[in-house]
Amino acid sequence: MGRLLPLGRLIGHNPPPEERAEERELCRRLARNEHLEKTELDVCLPAANWAWIGAGMTSIALVAGAGLAEDATGWAALTVVRVAATALLGVCWALAFLGLFRNAMLDRSFEDADSRAWLHRLAERLYRPRRYDFWLAAAVSVPPTLWASGVLG
Repeated sequence: MGRLLPLGRLIGHNPPPEERAEERELCRRLARNEHLEKTELDVCLPAANWAWIGAGMTSIALVAGAGLAEDATGWAALTVVRVAATALLGVCWALAFLGLFRNAMLDRSFEDADSRAWLHRLAERLYRPRRYDFWLAAAVSVPPTLWASGVLG
């Protein structure tokens, strides 16, 4: 995750070097499945979300470039690149959505949040990122990827 953080610059997230280093370290700790406090997650989750949105934007450019190159050259190998980039795009957007959801739950899990009791209890259970988030995002993005690439009519 720490290597994806510069992609957040595509949507305007450009913190000072000290803050960037802190984000990178916290994301590395999160990737190693270390326990992070809520205040640390409050720094790490938005940076990760911005990175996934930036990766999605990069995937859009890759899909468009592969599609244009395929039209111009007629190479069938570029179809594979386009389908793979579409799958990557789906995973990036699903991870960004899941990250934004977890960040919203984190905001509602703080003691001073103005949320109802049932929402606070639900947020307490759902704010922490899970190991299976990537696989969940990949599974959710398969049907749209197949539809977008023309496999499913």
